[in-house]
Amino acid sequence: MIRTSLAAAIMFLAACAAPYNLPADDRAAIAQRIDSFERAFVNGNMTEVINVIPPRLIAAIAAEGGVSEKQLRREMAKLTREVSAKVEIVSFKMALDQATFLTTPSGRPYGLIPTQTVVQVPGAQKLQSDNNTLALEEAGTWYLIRIDEGRQFELMREAYPEFQGVKFPQGTTKVIG
Repeated sequence: MIRTSLAAAIMFLAACAAPYNLPADDRAAIAQRIDSFERAFVNGNMTEVINVIPPRLIAAIAAEGGVSEKQLRREMAKLTREVSAKVEIVSFKMALDQATFLTTPSGRPYGLIPTQTVVQVPGAQKLQSDNNTLALEEAGTWYLIRIDEGRQFELMREAYPEFQGVKFPQGTTKVIG
């Protein structure tokens, strides 16, 4: 009985996290997207920062909020600008070389890219956030979304039901100085 349960658990985990051999052209597309995002983030181009979010996720958030996708993108960019103006970005890095590429139980490929952000809050402490950026392809384009806590996980599963049963790693934030 225990052996059967253990075998079933192993098969379930394998189905939820099947390794994926990312083709070189997809890796290059993701690397280019990361470079573009990092430049936009550091330079304060919040419109471009928002453009890396997958369209289906934008549509789901807009529908939930009762606003158009255009309004949502505008408000997200505005809010991101406001938050960014209140902190100094000390460092930001997505480690594509350390990414894990898997498939959902239905076979959809995705990547989890370790991401670290260090910010200095003026007059306060320095914070380090370690989380993952989810890379997924939609209509031939790779998109990125930071994913590190419960509500983000729920939104992903609402917009992309194929992620049901996929366990996302929790992010962490700590004071470093």
